[in-house]
Amino acid sequence: MSLETIRCNFCAFRCRIAPGKTGRCGIRRNLNNQIITVSYGEVSALAVDPIEKKPLYHFLPGSNALSVALAGCNFTCQFCQNQHISQKEYFYQLNTTKLSPEGLAVKQQETDTPIVAYTYSEPTVWRDYMLDSAKLLKPRNVKNVMITNGFFSKETIQETQKYIDGFNIDLKGDNDFYKTYCGGEVDPVLQSIKTIAANPEKVLEVTTLLIEKRHKMDEIMRLGEFLEKSKVKVWHLSRFYPCYKMIDIPATTEQFLLEVLAKVKSQFDIPHIYAGNSNLEEFNQTICPKCGKLLIKRSGWSIIENNLINGKCTCGHKLYGIFTN
Repeated sequence: MSLETIRCNFCAFRCRIAPGKTGRCGIRRNLNNQIITVSYGEVSALAVDPIEKKPLYHFLPGSNALSVALAGCNFTCQFCQNQHISQKEYFYQLNTTKLSPEGLAVKQQETDTPIVAYTYSEPTVWRDYMLDSAKLLKPRNVKNVMITNGFFSKETIQETQKYIDGFNIDLKGDNDFYKTYCGGEVDPVLQSIKTIAANPEKVLEVTTLLIEKRHKMDEIMRLGEFLEKSKVKVWHLSRFYPCYKMIDIPATTEQFLLEVLAKVKSQFDIPHIYAGNSNLEEFNQTICPKCGKLLIKRSGWSIIENNLINGKCTCGHKLYGIFTN
């Protein structure tokens, strides 16, 4: 048999993978003229989290999610918070547990969680495991959500929307930011956001991690302009904390976050803008965009008060998101 170089179609890099080699992610390998996911079924993290931790604030708020991760990522973000399971340099020391999609479905039943979240590392590079699992869970009325960098191929955009109910996509910065700090490009991410935002059957929330010493206000405003034009309804602006290769960069101050929040809220018609990794709890609440009533009151990741009635405010406004399973 003649061995050939094959192109992977999981992410927008579309790596050409030579026989016996892996793509950028380190887990998509060309084995006998077939690209396989070498970490398939090798779970590196499994936990029950509040859905608010993802963060997803408009997806069954107050619910728990069974969170699962395999190793691997197509980016090399210098500020990664989960580098021990995402980056190739750590793969040799990973402790994993074999768990098939059928086994994951059993774990979901045991934990009685209404949501399974594919998270922590980058689910795009283990798309096959994620979708095999979601196909089993969806007919059982279990919701599937993906926490992702959104660097999708066209095939991944199409396939994930068949089985994934909710997305949180990181929009990290402009193209220079992606090239400098992430080893990627912004355009495929923008396309993913635009496509999913236009699908009324899906819930999309976008997160931007603000690094005070790296993000400029005009850059943040350009991101907000794109999100507004794309009709994104939920934007989380989160504080950076030193980690991985940016351990020497100071944490983003609450004051900088407050300045950004004030400016984007005054400038853009994005109904729900939240503060993340922050003590600014007034920016952690869900307010009715029509009448201004407090609909969901949070403290940290906990729901203190929920005034929704079948997903609606008392004024009749239907809130963006999924609120009943």
